[in-house]
Order: sequence, then structure tokens, then C-alpha cells
Amino acid sequence: SVPRGIRNHNPGNIERGAPWQGLADPAEMTAEQRAEPRFCVFRAPKWGIRALARVLITYQDKHGLRTVRGMISRWAPKADQNNTEAYIRTVSDHLGVAHDTAIDVHTYDVARALVEAIIRHENGRQPYDRATIDTGLALAGIEPPVLMVAPPPVPIPTKPAPRTLRQTSTGKTGAAGLLAAGGTVLTVAAENADAVLDAATNPAVRALETAAPWIGGVLAALAAVAILLLLARKHRLETAG
Repeated sequence: SVPRGIRNHNPGNIERGAPWQGLADPAEMTAEQRAEPRFCVFRAPKWGIRALARVLITYQDKHGLRTVRGMISRWAPKADQNNTEAYIRTVSDHLGVAHDTAIDVHTYDVARALVEAIIRHENGRQPYDRATIDTGLALAGIEPPVLMVAPPPVPIPTKPAPRTLRQTSTGKTGAAGLLAAGGTVLTVAAENADAVLDAATNPAVRALETAAPWIGGVLAALAAVAILLLLARKHRLETAG
């Protein structure tokens, strides 16, 4: 019930003669395969599919056959008792091309459709899954196209927003809290120079001066240091530019 080409892992029914890759050794064959008088017996379907594809490549590259009519007329000639015209129609219909339209068997889609059509016509069925067909074609040097996938975009790092004087409050009260608040002016001076340089109108600075007048001198010194830091940073940026 299983067609000869499928039993022999030779779905193209290629005749013996050439030293094909993947031919089965007699020790690997069944008794029926050893008794095969005409056709090759391969170790696995992928090798028979490879041989089929290599024959088609030879037809195109060596003999200049570029149409379904040309290839099938050589593959299954009328002289060998074949219904060549029916074979041509079947294969052309499967490929969706006219009998005399130029094709390229080095193209994966064309080669795959052509191989599947020949297997079906030779055996009355095409029992192999896509992976088996693709493996045989790859062994013949015909690879499926590679899909180019764009890499994901590289995220652009975001610069954190500068801290404000209000955000850096330690929550302490009394002199210790005032000193801590004053110290933060120096810490964030380079990040938030506007808050330091505009000390005369900054509510936080006014609150410190009202609570403890002697803090004014400390703040003035800190503001001076902040201005120096700002000028140094500006000079560094201009030099780098």
C-alpha cells in the first residue's frame, strides 16, 4: 500500500547509477529494498529529497532548462512511457505558473513547490512535513529566506530632575535642623544653582534668617561657594565644547 518511492526514501524515483549522498548500505535495507532492481534506496527521506533537488539544479545550471515544460520533459520523457503533458500540467498548476514561464530552482519557494509537486505526482501523495522538505533542500544548498528582524530601540536614559531646597529638607527642628538645611545648599548647589543664587527671594533662605540671624553669615558663605562651583562647572563645559 506504500508507494515504492516512499518505501525507498526516494520520492523522486531516481534510478541507480550516480553515487548519491545518503544511499543506504545493503545491511541497512529491508529484504524488499535489497531486491529493488531499478531505483535508488536512501537511508532517510531527506537524502532522497536532496537528490531530487540536485537533479533539478543540474537541469537548470548545466542544461539551461528554466521552465516546467523543459524540466519535466527531461525528468519524465515520453520515450519512457510517461504521460509527460499531464505531468507538466500537474506541476505547473501546483506552482501557479504557465508551462513555459521561466523559473529559478535556486529560489526556495520555487524549489519547494517543484519538489512537492514531483513527489505527489510520482507517488500519488506527498507525505512529508515541511521540516523534512526543508532539511532535504538545505542539504542540496537551498535555504529558506532569512527574515530580518529590527532590533528593539535602545532606551534613551533620562536625566533626573534637579532637587529643590524644599525636597532636601531633613525634617529636623532647631539649630541642628537649620545647620542641616544650610549644609544641603552646598550639596545641591551644582544641581540647582538658581535656588542658591536667588537666595534673597527664596522662602527657605528667608525662613532661616528669621529663625536665627547668625545663620545669614553662614548662608552667605555657602552661597559664595555655590557661585564658585557654578562658575567652575560653566568653565568646564565651555572647555569641553
